[in-house]
Amino acid sequence: MGVRVALALVWGTGDPGDLATHVGHWGSWRPCGSCGTRGSGLPSGSHGTLGPRRAGGRAHAAAPAVPLHGQSPLVTGERAAGARAVAKLPRHRPLSRTQSSPLPQSPQAPAQAPSARAGLVYDTFMLKHQCACGNTTVHPEHAGRIQSIWSRLQETGLLGQCERIRGRKATLEEIQTVHSEHHALLYGTSPLNRQKLDSKKLLGPISQKTYAVLPCGGIGVDSDTVWNEMHSSSAVRMAVGCLVELAFKVAAGEIKNGFAVIRPPGHHAEESTAMGFCFFNSVAISAKLLQQKLSVGRILIVDWDIHHGNGTQQAFYSDPHVLYISLHRYDNGNFFPGSGAPEEVGSGLGVGYNINIAWTGGVDPPIGDVEYLTAFRTVVMPVANEFAPDVVLVSAGFDAVEGHLSPLGGYSVTAKCFGHLTKQLMKLAGGRVVLALEGGHDLTAICDASEACVSALLGLEVGRPRGDGHRPRCLLQAPRSRAAARAGRHWGSLKRSAAAVGCSLLEAQRGEADEAETVSAMALLSVGAEQARGGGDRGAR
Repeated sequence: MGVRVALALVWGTGDPGDLATHVGHWGSWRPCGSCGTRGSGLPSGSHGTLGPRRAGGRAHAAAPAVPLHGQSPLVTGERAAGARAVAKLPRHRPLSRTQSSPLPQSPQAPAQAPSARAGLVYDTFMLKHQCACGNTTVHPEHAGRIQSIWSRLQETGLLGQCERIRGRKATLEEIQTVHSEHHALLYGTSPLNRQKLDSKKLLGPISQKTYAVLPCGGIGVDSDTVWNEMHSSSAVRMAVGCLVELAFKVAAGEIKNGFAVIRPPGHHAEESTAMGFCFFNSVAISAKLLQQKLSVGRILIVDWDIHHGNGTQQAFYSDPHVLYISLHRYDNGNFFPGSGAPEEVGSGLGVGYNINIAWTGGVDPPIGDVEYLTAFRTVVMPVANEFAPDVVLVSAGFDAVEGHLSPLGGYSVTAKCFGHLTKQLMKLAGGRVVLALEGGHDLTAICDASEACVSALLGLEVGRPRGDGHRPRCLLQAPRSRAAARAGRHWGSLKRSAAAVGCSLLEAQRGEADEAETVSAMALLSVGAEQARGGGDRGAR
């Protein structure tokens, strides 16, 4: 994965006083297993199976009539040709890790005043992506996930406070900004419109579309990533298109921020590979289109799904205009998907723009609010402020929320913590923040977390995270390689934040308040001294 850098987070013991001398540069940080905690033992490349799950979810009442925003002009003229347009697509240029294009200019502010409300996007067509067996107990990524979230937003009254954005299916051309032409056709076409394709397009694997037969009797790419031949292609394109519409309206200033209640997730989908419930990488595609269509200069992608977003990392690994920060369970590569090592910091011009906060040490005890708050306070927010993004996209997976068992989770982050993290991100990019649902399979947990995040987007109180007065169990240790030193030159902010790594949230806030008070006092003293000198000069005259 290009230039590799050694970084680690140490669990348990450590001298906080050594941190300032250690942290001279950055790339990523990783907790190690020095405390003796056990790893997951899961094989790399497998999600495993979902264990017993708490009963969750609420009644799925009909959504109220909410005014819909129209679609962006992005797809004007792209649908008129229908399925025949597929044959006219330009040959996909492989998105290898090549040198990035020059930095484009940021979009101009719109003439009209932006809406002060958050946007929500959802479409029932995404419910049709279901295994033919219909057994949700063996398929954790099922339609009930987004149904339950939408019902929760309705029941709590949050839905009525938001702008409803009209979704649409992404075009195959849009999908090819990240994925190969073959991949886009393989998973983006149904049997009906496949018959209308140019016969040359049907040569090879597409005409021999085969999947594994699952134990449940259905079919899928693998045991996790199921496929419904009649409906999945439209559903996965709808997920992408919904997020693109929302992201464009936020970037253009038509709405303040937004949350996309979409499925299937996307951050594991690579250029030519579907895996881990994912077919098309919605967040990566949206970021590429923001760059190409709106000339957005700098995009921050924060991925807090418990699994590393290997597909998103691949898409922007050499791009210095997209800063990708992932917080995930790593366990020395033994937790799915096995990527996301701290050494993976980017390549070429993108060195330093890929940060993996990769926790290792298993789930005994589990990572929780304190560690996530510390990571945000000492790494995510300092670097993000220095990067100064124009738009923030969040791969909002909620499988780190308490309630998810170890094979697909194992951490104990609270829903309120994710609301707090959302509020932190809203301080960036003029508040242009877009959350997209990724993983998370315990219905109660994902509903609680979605409610907290939408409340934060609306400026409502989300409550205090758990343990904000506790110090984290992980301390930052110095990276020592030349590659780490090279990456460290990008972000001087990490040197300034190193002293706060061992502090609790409340201690850090008190320290910031004391520092601000000291600066104000020094400023007043400076003004007083200037006035005194001025008076003395007049007296001498």
